[in-house]
Amino acid sequence: MIRSSGACNAFFLSAFGFASIAGLHATAQEHKERPRLVLQTLDTDHDGQLSAEEIGAAPSALHSLDRNGDGELTPDELEPPRSDAGATPDQLVTQLMSFDKNGDGVLTIDELPDRLHPLFTRGDANHDGKLTPDEIRQLAAHTGAPNGPRPHGGGANGMMRMDPILNAIDSDHDGVISASEIVAASASLLTLDANHDGIIEASEMRVRQQTPQERVDHVLGEFDTNKDGKLSRDEVPDGMRARFDEADKNHDGFLDSTELLQMFSASQQQKGQHD
Repeated sequence: MIRSSGACNAFFLSAFGFASIAGLHATAQEHKERPRLVLQTLDTDHDGQLSAEEIGAAPSALHSLDRNGDGELTPDELEPPRSDAGATPDQLVTQLMSFDKNGDGVLTIDELPDRLHPLFTRGDANHDGKLTPDEIRQLAAHTGAPNGPRPHGGGANGMMRMDPILNAIDSDHDGVISASEIVAASASLLTLDANHDGIIEASEMRVRQQTPQERVDHVLGEFDTNKDGKLSRDEVPDGMRARFDEADKNHDGFLDSTELLQMFSASQQQKGQHD
């Protein structure tokens, strides 16, 4: 049982991965430090580049990542298990339901510490003011890695857009590597061979930095729970709250896309000055 709101908040920040806000503050360095499962799989001699032989063997190598055997690769199959993946959905139910003060089997927002209210808002799928065990499981499945949902059609997964290898293989940029894209992987990879020497060098497949606009798109897509195109103080992740007042240029209590873009652009400029 969780003994304090601080301990509970720390648990859920770890379990849901909110503490790092990797999508918001992703940099090329951070991506390089994270294991790239697809590169590890393709680069069989582990020399940091893809030889002609490794490029030619790409389809068979990619098939080894198809854990559920459905013939295609989804983002959860393309990332190694995260160290911050946290508890299972059932364990999260147990942890949260420890706050069920009246024992009625559901949670109301007044039963939770203030810092967990954003989780409540995100989890209350039917907006009835109650958080059920099933909704907690759905929240965990939606947010936790590596067992997150398949991306919705048309929206390319952020990880796959940042990694040139995945971006090249996922030629239709729908966030899923289909069976036909696996077959065509060798030809797709050769598009990264800028100097046409038949080898994809490390410099030709370096993970790129997220642009400020991509950060804006990500944070609104992930945290704008009421889909009004802006973030309230309750909606922003903990990692952004210290900067909320400074970023809220018009002091209306919300961060709109323009204010978010200004904040992320300033962060990128500051980082460039310190690099």
